[in-house]
Amino acid sequence: MPVYIANEVAAVCDLHPYLGTADFRALPIREQIAQQARTVHAGHKAGDRRIAMHVCSWWPDARHKAVDDVMRAEFTYADAALTMSHEYGFADWDAVEALGDLCSEASFESALDDVLAGDIEALDLRLTREPQLVTARSRYGHRSTLLHYVGANGVESHRQRMPMNAPDVARVLISHGASIAAKANMYGGGQTPYALASTSAHPHGAGIAEDLNLVLSGE
Repeated sequence: MPVYIANEVAAVCDLHPYLGTADFRALPIREQIAQQARTVHAGHKAGDRRIAMHVCSWWPDARHKAVDDVMRAEFTYADAALTMSHEYGFADWDAVEALGDLCSEASFESALDDVLAGDIEALDLRLTREPQLVTARSRYGHRSTLLHYVGANGVESHRQRMPMNAPDVARVLISHGASIAAKANMYGGGQTPYALASTSAHPHGAGIAEDLNLVLSGE
């Protein structure tokens, strides 16, 4: 299934080629975020604009600043750690540290792979075998369900991708019991899948916003 990936998302994926590897996914969440923070910090020092989506979206000091200004600003490793903590839905690095050696849930992550690839057959089979996944939540701070990820908004930058059959992916999730009223913690909390999708640029970029919003609104 074709997947729409915006240029800034593709840049993030290129910046962190390790994100989809088994070794990275086996790391505790704390180390996953720290590794990306180290990459982002090094990228800022090197003037690598592939970090722009991370920093401009999630670093508080970047608010209302142009990318050029952000790239010229002082940006410490602590800033990078805070940036990546925010991207994963945590209030600060201390909240990440408090996780200890907690890892992501492998079954949830595999189901999310199916969602983001638009692999409806694999997703339907997985949810039939593991029905608890449809209401499970990410162990990241935003605590998104699989249906929240369909909106490609407020979650990890590299996962803000849009399979061209995203409305059908949402329908499969809902048919297995996913709630369109479920709320996640990004942007101050209380975010439903529809609230995320309807304010995301990616469904519009893919040309499927109208259909996806209808599904997620329950109309």
